[in-house]
Amino acid sequence: MNIISIISPLVMVGLIGFLTAQKNWFNKAQIDALSKFTFHLAIPAFLFQQLANADLTTVDLSIYGAFYLPVLLVYGLGWAFNFYFHQKLQANAPASAVYALAASYSNNVIVGMPVALMVLGDRVLPTIFLVVSLHSALLFGLTSILATNDKQFNWRLFLKQTFYNPLLIAITGGFIVNLLGFKLPNMINDSLLLLGRPAITLALFLLGASLAFYHIRSEVKFILSASILKLLLLPALVFISCQLLWQFPAIITATLVILSASPTGVNAYLIAKQQDKHQDTTAGVVVVTTLLSIVTLPLILWILTTYLL
Repeated sequence: MNIISIISPLVMVGLIGFLTAQKNWFNKAQIDALSKFTFHLAIPAFLFQQLANADLTTVDLSIYGAFYLPVLLVYGLGWAFNFYFHQKLQANAPASAVYALAASYSNNVIVGMPVALMVLGDRVLPTIFLVVSLHSALLFGLTSILATNDKQFNWRLFLKQTFYNPLLIAITGGFIVNLLGFKLPNMINDSLLLLGRPAITLALFLLGASLAFYHIRSEVKFILSASILKLLLLPALVFISCQLLWQFPAIITATLVILSASPTGVNAYLIAKQQDKHQDTTAGVVVVTTLLSIVTLPLILWILTTYLL
């Protein structure tokens, strides 16, 4: 399998997005509008249609344990690193929680899912959906709870942000339709297919465009530390978890490793802004992990396809 031929189109689409934003061919308002269409309509339509028609007979709920135990371990390491060693934000629980999020939150929808689908095919969709369904709710909720020493945790806001999330609504709806055995009418199914067809391309384009608005200003040591935790340690722990603890088939192991090896998701920056902690650091982690993943993801894919698949 030629890994470069798989990754190259994904990188090229992101690069085009970056250049169009950098050269102001699309301004910030236009990028925001395109983002709203992509993440509120196109991707939810894609997820709902695919999941409604997916084969769920092989779904294994122990996937949650195999993926999220390493994620929580890396989250804890990121939290401790900031809490005990940051010169200015030492013993600052909110800042430590935000930094831990930056070191453990994967860009599963924009990067992990397209790469896994191109390398492994549609058969990995149920595994991806299981991971995505809990990912944001778990890590954003944990970050908000751990950051409550400065302000009281707002359960109403957390529940609203979680259950009004278009991605979660689409995944939940697709699961329900699938489990109940409903077949989508052709007109609805074809409409969702048409709406969701550009979802992956748009997501990659917007990932590249978003990098034009983020800059690395400071905290280089902490940015690089979070990047190492995210791109190297987390995939290694997920691989060990899948192979030694759960002994999953190769296809599930490969899917979870790809998801864990994805760069830090841009939504982590939104949480940093919400908490008013580590905004520049988190933005830097998003940029650096995205750029480094151009090298680390092909390397991990080569290892997986050579020694596992």
